[in-house]
Amino acid sequence: MQTNNYSVEKTLQALYYLQSKTEKHDKMSLIKLLFFADRFHIRTFCIPLLNDQYTAMQQGPVCSRTYDLIKKGQYYDYLPRNMKSFVIENLSLKNGTEVTVKNTGFDRLSKSDIMALDFAVEHFGKFEKKELSKISHAYPEWAKYKVYFDTKVISAEPMDYLDFFDNPDPHSRYIDSYLEGKDPYAEDKELLAAKKEEYKTLLCR
Repeated sequence: MQTNNYSVEKTLQALYYLQSKTEKHDKMSLIKLLFFADRFHIRTFCIPLLNDQYTAMQQGPVCSRTYDLIKKGQYYDYLPRNMKSFVIENLSLKNGTEVTVKNTGFDRLSKSDIMALDFAVEHFGKFEKKELSKISHAYPEWAKYKVYFDTKVISAEPMDYLDFFDNPDPHSRYIDSYLEGKDPYAEDKELLAAKKEEYKTLLCR
């Protein structure tokens, strides 16, 4: 999975944008909304929104570097001192779950980034964190690992952006229950196959 050009500044702007639109501050909701935005962006424009590394975990997809920034984890530990100061000044975590991001502007967000974030807000912003987690389980990039989580064979597994181009089971109970049976990402398989090939071409450049 390509993770070059991950930008801490852009990530904080994306988090703040989501907060400004949804008033959500819990860590899980924000992480899941970023996933939904990223899924739209790569399927539409053939490039990831954040260039993060996604990991499949029990409660759904997790953008690992962003998660580490929020909880000041391993990725944060390797940041330059000036970037650590930037994160400390503009991103805080209270009680392990409540995230607050300061407004640092939106200059790092492109028009396509805003479009993807708005898509996530429009289609998923009304749901609570547990609902967002369940909805994320409908999508094949996470669902392929479900049996391993159910049997506790693994607790985390790297995800592949190529899987983001796949459509979910049309009879997914999560899409039926929460999205009234209508997947907002619904797309023609042939078009998605072409976009997947375009992404693979861009990946090799």
